[in-house]
Amino acid sequence: MDRRSFLKAGAGAFALAVAGQASAATESSPAKERRRVRFHLGMAGYTYNKFTIDQTLAELEQFGVHHLCVKDFHLPIQSTEAEITAFRKKCADHGVTPYGVGPIYMQTEDEAKRAFAYAAALGVPVVVGVPWKADENGSTKWNQRRQSPELCAKVAGLCAEYNLKFAIHNHGRNPKTGAPALFGAPADVWEIVKDLDKRMGVCIDIAYTFADGFDPAEVIRSYAARIFDCHFRNISDPKNGSAGVNSSDGVIDYLPIIRALADIGYEGACGIELANAFPKNPAWIPLSVGYFQGLMAAVVG
Repeated sequence: MDRRSFLKAGAGAFALAVAGQASAATESSPAKERRRVRFHLGMAGYTYNKFTIDQTLAELEQFGVHHLCVKDFHLPIQSTEAEITAFRKKCADHGVTPYGVGPIYMQTEDEAKRAFAYAAALGVPVVVGVPWKADENGSTKWNQRRQSPELCAKVAGLCAEYNLKFAIHNHGRNPKTGAPALFGAPADVWEIVKDLDKRMGVCIDIAYTFADGFDPAEVIRSYAARIFDCHFRNISDPKNGSAGVNSSDGVIDYLPIIRALADIGYEGACGIELANAFPKNPAWIPLSVGYFQGLMAAVVG
């Protein structure tokens, strides 16, 4: 058995074990009506930021992941129609469906328009994005950028023009590990989008949300109508949203999170994000896939 076959087999066994343990834990409190998992388990493209698209798709096919949020290092925003067509075919050949693009950081209306045209050409329903502006001193450093309500208003018009959803990614309120003025928490996204086009919503980064002291399951229930993507990350430090680890080893209990997504009937995708997995921890991918597959199986009933 080669390394990948071994890892894949281990992930399957791990998924069954997680499902069995979680089912036993919830057996005594059955749902009032049958719960279904309607969302797709996918992969956030950033996980594979050091890999080519060919390597990425081969891995996803190997581990049974069929949905990908596309980053521009795999498909540049300036790609031609022919390049986008070839990319779609390559994904299809591996049984992978692009479900969104991003996160895409945009400072101007022109950048936002390019992002929407890119998503429309690829044929995905969601743009994961971050409309930003420089701080009061003109700094454009990532952790000093500020959210831009003005650009959000223009993006809302693009949602109507292209009939695409726009999911704003939260970045953590902790000034040491996040970008507190750049949509720090899902609540900060909500305050800006709640009165805009209903296709303006949130991509919940579970790790940042948890590290900021919020219950991710409650956040999911609070903003159910405007959740268009989720990033599944786990962390080793409960106060550091950037301390990434293998999904099953962290401090976040994902069972109530998966249950909340099932209860609200979320039908989009949830992308596993393992930015720290490579090159030292390749086993994190199949282990994380197995972990979430097990939890998804466990909450059905």
